[in-house]
Amino acid sequence: MKSVLIFIILFLTIAINLPHGMIARMGFDANVLIAALIAVVLAGLLRQRQLFLIILVVFCALAANVPDEMVEEYGLDPDYFLGILIALVILPMGANLSSKY
Repeated sequence: MKSVLIFIILFLTIAINLPHGMIARMGFDANVLIAALIAVVLAGLLRQRQLFLIILVVFCALAANVPDEMVEEYGLDPDYFLGILIALVILPMGANLSSKY
């Protein structure tokens, strides 16, 4: 099963990087391939929950520290990502403590 997922990820990654004319001749849309690649990667990460949690913490830490230019350009609010990051760190510790008592 693992080798099938690796093959699908490699195939989608290579297909996304082909010229758009070649992708259209094969009958695919680049946006559909990107969505499929993201879905397969997220499914794999959800299977490995610890790795998904690590990547989510890293993403939130990076998003909480974006420069002001990116905040204005993309409309991101770093405070939301900081709150999510704090929750990702605090909630498992609280659950672990409450299970002991």
